[in-house]
Amino acid sequence: MQPPDSLKSLSDPIYETFYGLKEQPFAISTDPRFLFLSAPHRRAYDELMHGITRDESLMLLTGETGSGKTTLCRAVVAATGERTFSSILHQPYMTGPEMLKLILRDFGMVSKEELRRGALAGADVAHLMDVLETFLASLLAVKARAIVVIDEAQSLSPTLLDEVRMLTAFERDGKRLVQIILCGQPMLLNTLKTEPMYALNERITRRVALTPLSEAEVEQYIYHRLAIAGAADRITFEPEALRLIAELSRGLPRRVNVLSDRTLQEGRIDGAARINGTHVKRAARALAGAQTAAVESGDPHVAEVEPADTIDLSGDALSLSIGSERSEGRRWRLLAAAAAVTLIAGGGGFMYWASDVTEASMELPPVPRAALTRPAAPPKMLLPSDEELEKYFREMLLGVARAPLGEIPRDRDELD
Repeated sequence: MQPPDSLKSLSDPIYETFYGLKEQPFAISTDPRFLFLSAPHRRAYDELMHGITRDESLMLLTGETGSGKTTLCRAVVAATGERTFSSILHQPYMTGPEMLKLILRDFGMVSKEELRRGALAGADVAHLMDVLETFLASLLAVKARAIVVIDEAQSLSPTLLDEVRMLTAFERDGKRLVQIILCGQPMLLNTLKTEPMYALNERITRRVALTPLSEAEVEQYIYHRLAIAGAADRITFEPEALRLIAELSRGLPRRVNVLSDRTLQEGRIDGAARINGTHVKRAARALAGAQTAAVESGDPHVAEVEPADTIDLSGDALSLSIGSERSEGRRWRLLAAAAAVTLIAGGGGFMYWASDVTEASMELPPVPRAALTRPAAPPKMLLPSDEELEKYFREMLLGVARAPLGEIPRDRDELD
């Protein structure tokens, strides 16, 4: 690694300054200068350029999110020369008039203010089509071409897709007036196969698809972008780091950018010129929002002993395994979980056994036959005679008469 340009770079938290880079090597942008032509990207580039050279009206480019479709289309448009009027649309949920107004604005015919308050502010599709066709026809005299790139085309409504088909019908003297590149995710292929899209699907003359980068191409891609940003020999990625980036990103350029950018930040924290697998793992955990011991302790090296099991790098939920080692804390958590499962299973078994015992205990034991015999009748009670009753009440009345006047009995027995 070359020494830093100044002492200030040693304290600057921005890794571009520390590594002496002229610009961000892994910025999320569609700058065609950073286009890396892998085998599938080279094939797609050549196909689109041939289609434009032959004045074909409708071409199709598909690929997963983050595969580099927009960057490739910008590079194709830039390669067509200065006599090209281009419009790249990124708003799939627009209406027909909105699409036509944006195309006219990008071609330089009208400004944003004129679209809001000018003569075209309330124009319908038919009127806007006439204006656009007149402008496109005027380009023939100056030997210029017009290209429209419609991104995220898988989200376009059937009505809007049909209006795109109407644009491909613009023609003068056997020459197409506008060339359209539909860019979208693979699901767009299914949409085009439906019956309402039959007419549009039949007009597509070229179909190309971008596939993910291989592991070797991921390495070339990283060093390609570092070279453009001015890295030269300042940064080296170890083989393990490159393997992890390729695995976690699944070879999609946008994800390679996100992970590589955060990895260089981790390398800057360590002051490292060689980026290793530990830096990639820490970067992946940070992007996934994982709470590690390094955050709590302030020591970035703590994270080296606790690699993540699964990493989610984006909204599309990318989850991949990045290692087999386990930390002591993770082992204890797994043991605790296993013990809890054992206790629950054992408790469930005990409750099942106890319910059987309880149900069995509620059954009355058989009664011996002898106990079922009728008990003997109680002895017959003799009623007192009249003399005995008279004597009993006479003695009770005499006892009441002997009690002091106004004395209240002391308990319930005396009341009775």
